Amino acid sequence: MRGKTVFGLGGAYLLLALIMMTLNRRSMEIPWYEKYPVICHAMGRTEEGLSLTNSREAFMYNYDLGQRVFETDIQITFDGVMVLRHDWNSDLGQAEAFGWTADEKWAVTVGEFLDAPLYGEYTPLTLEDWFAIMRQYPNIYMVTDTKYSPEVEKQFELFVDTAVENGYEDVLSRVIVQIYYKEMYDEVMAVYPFENLLWTLYYIGYPGGEEILSFMEQREIPVLVMPSSWWDGEKSSELESGAVKVYVHTVNDEAEARQRFEEGVSGVYSDDILPAAAGGWLEERPDNLLY
Repeated sequence: MRGKTVFGLGGAYLLLALIMMTLNRRSMEIPWYEKYPVICHAMGRTEEGLSLTNSREAFMYNYDLGQRVFETDIQITFDGVMVLRHDWNSDLGQAEAFGWTADEKWAVTVGEFLDAPLYGEYTPLTLEDWFAIMRQYPNIYMVTDTKYSPEVEKQFELFVDTAVENGYEDVLSRVIVQIYYKEMYDEVMAVYPFENLLWTLYYIGYPGGEEILSFMEQREIPVLVMPSSWWDGEKSSELESGAVKVYVHTVNDEAEARQRFEEGVSGVYSDDILPAAAGGWLEERPDNLLY
């Protein structure tokens, strides 16, 4: 009798595991932009309210709050390693450890970067570290913020090599490459056939709805991004005829975010607005504004 009970429990656990795997697989088959109306900007604020850390602690705090799509800022160290940092000009509590002065700042080595906790308490991450986290959490996505570079192919060769050479190529299917101008699409895709891309306009400006929709349809790019202050009724009218989702950045004020959703956007970049709240605002919106 005891053996049957153990077998029965084991079978129940196995069935539950299979159900969970099936549900997770089906969830991943739904495009990220159909599920998540918030992109967590620079890993989001820490529990203590600090932004732009791109730190392990910021990720864990915001993951526990329900964030699943994380924008990460990427820089290259002096010795050629990709790390998660907004730029090499911001202090972020590391300036003294780096030996920076008010007038002189520079890219440091990866060892120097990792040995200097952000604000003395937050764990800095290399891109390889982040890929390991993506492997550990198979329901998260990464939006790249590589900033403008005249050497895009070299930049993304290093990005892809970091994944492939360390055994993390599988996570690239959950990387959402953010392109800044039309030519960057070909430059990126020449390096690796990324499955997910979006087009952000802050670098080039707004080229007009017809040009946007034509390019995005040709390249099968589903998401367009622009500063929140750019969004208006004219752009809404120009873009509503296309199968494009519009996200705006960076919105931390709930009233502004709610207004943007009412005006037709599909999502926001934010340091602290949560997907549950944004999803509720989307549900309140008339169906004819959904696109």
